[in-house]
Amino acid sequence: MTVDAVVVTYNRIEKLKECLNKLAEFNLENIYVIDNASSDGTSEYVHDLANRVENVTAFNLKKNLGGAGGFNYGLKKFIQESTSDYAWIMDDDTIPESDSLELLVQGIESERGKVGFATGQVYWIDGTLAQMNIPVFSRNSHTNSEYNYVAEASFVAILFSRTAIEKIGYPITDFFIWGDDVEYTQRVNKNGLLGIQVKNARIIHKMNENVGIDILNENANKARIERYFYNYRNRLYLSRKNGLYRVCRSLCGRVVGLGNILVKSNNYKMLKIKVLIKGTLAGLFFNPPIEK
Repeated sequence: MTVDAVVVTYNRIEKLKECLNKLAEFNLENIYVIDNASSDGTSEYVHDLANRVENVTAFNLKKNLGGAGGFNYGLKKFIQESTSDYAWIMDDDTIPESDSLELLVQGIESERGKVGFATGQVYWIDGTLAQMNIPVFSRNSHTNSEYNYVAEASFVAILFSRTAIEKIGYPITDFFIWGDDVEYTQRVNKNGLLGIQVKNARIIHKMNENVGIDILNENANKARIERYFYNYRNRLYLSRKNGLYRVCRSLCGRVVGLGNILVKSNNYKMLKIKVLIKGTLAGLFFNPPIEK
């Protein structure tokens, strides 16, 4: 059993250093660091690290492809340049606890050949559950004291088997951010493999705030509000792939969301409305390719 790590980073050099220092404690064949064209010294840092540490390989992309593009690139390198059994993928603000990888591997091998991915229990820095990283459990799924079966999960120290990646292909680069992990883990399940959550595998996600994705909470950063275009577009695409009922539910949710922006939002109301409408219209026609 061999494992590679894939870490995607963008302009968070101090968090990246902490993540990589932690990964050095694990028995990893390779650590692939995908730098999304950072401008804070990350490129120089990972290049120097790769020259000093044998199992670290750095890839400095020419432009920011977002988390989706970074994971697409990293998993391609895993398939093309490695023979390891598993890819352990994460953002640069992820700190897995010391026994987490062992527990994830045990979980994924508990039903060898049937499980495509294993995720852990993700916590914020204060010990509460990370709101953005709570998996969606499979309907009527088997649950025991160690594992839950899950339908979708986030890319926070999630372990994929080589078999699953070879079968389903790569994350969709065109998603850029938000929803790429949902689509990819759903794709695993739709292709006859299982996803599981290993309850005792603790992962710390050092987000700035422990909040979910909600445009109503964005009142100070115009650039971040504009990025919600991808959330609205990508989520509607996912609804289209899951049937008319999901599409209707999603569109009804957009109407409610529009009302909430008008009534509850403090700043940038018109920008938020524009982003919601633009993302929704784009989501009706968005049809990105899946690379295999």
